Amino acid sequence: MVGDLTNQVLESAWQTHTDWRFYPIPEDEATSSTGLAAKAQHLIRLIHEQIKGHLAHREGRHPNYEDHFACLKQIVQDETREIVNPLISGSVQQLKDAAASLYLPISAHIDDNRFASLAERASDLIQCIVFHALRGVGAPVGLDLFTDAAKRFPQVDIFSLNHDLLIESQFESQNMPYADGFGEPDGDATLFSWSWNEDAPGVRLFKLHGSVDWYLFRFGSRGVDQYAKLRKDPDHAKDSNGDWISALEIVPSFLTGTTVKEQAYGYSLYGELFEQFRHRVRAHRTLVFSGYGWGDKGINIRLNQWLRDRRENRIVILHGSGEADVRQKRFWYWKWDDYHKAGKVKVVPKWFSDCTAEELGQLVQI
Repeated sequence: MVGDLTNQVLESAWQTHTDWRFYPIPEDEATSSTGLAAKAQHLIRLIHEQIKGHLAHREGRHPNYEDHFACLKQIVQDETREIVNPLISGSVQQLKDAAASLYLPISAHIDDNRFASLAERASDLIQCIVFHALRGVGAPVGLDLFTDAAKRFPQVDIFSLNHDLLIESQFESQNMPYADGFGEPDGDATLFSWSWNEDAPGVRLFKLHGSVDWYLFRFGSRGVDQYAKLRKDPDHAKDSNGDWISALEIVPSFLTGTTVKEQAYGYSLYGELFEQFRHRVRAHRTLVFSGYGWGDKGINIRLNQWLRDRRENRIVILHGSGEADVRQKRFWYWKWDDYHKAGKVKVVPKWFSDCTAEELGQLVQI
């Protein structure tokens, strides 16, 4: 859960490695981070303290790891002049003053800017923590509706914001095929195909924020950047020629960070997935939601537009706590009465695990 990941970012013990990744320190060896990981974690804690009051006032919540990541990325973008944001100058200067003892002793890898270098490494630390935590998620429980729906309906489109492998595991546990864009084998890796998405029967899985088994193979000896799915540890993977894949050449590929992840929605692999998201939802009149927190602005504006595109477009929400809880979500708070009156939103007081394919069929045909 988000809270568990945030606690790991703030409190768990990590260390850096020569491959530029961060790795957890076993509990019997240390209880706190070491070296650069400790400095990066300290910077994250400083950011946490600086933003917690504003988030409590505006949204009534504590900062989470996505807020930390977004702040770090905005700092790096402003420091490198990639996206200049004059409104954050005062806050950033306060952080610089408070974190001077953290970044002054380190070597800079971004120009001569040690502060930006530490901020970027701190964002890398968050990515590594999420990666390690979600790679260890176990077998799927209560996800039978996915495979039951695939048996009942000739065509199923699944859009997920989760990075874990639970949906894939659900289909694989029942030997049911699904398409996710990765289909061309290259040794231990499976490469993404840009022409994958044919309008054909079957299951298509769109992981709009990426996955913990997705990697970007950096431009190098291959002559091109490539996205690939790799279930093996990168340190023990080989390509089609039998050569070891260098861990220095590949990076995990999934999106983190409130607001900043939306910058990736328009280009490369994620731009392709969001284009298909827009294309696919236009073909549907009912979208069924479960587990979505309604906090992703980039997705929300697309959903809001889709609801207004056609009179018959409607959303069904599986939520065991009922309608009163859903209508308080930020997305729905000012829109609920209008959309509910127009018959465009319906809450079913059931959790995903309690809903059957037969009930789902009735819902999408209403």
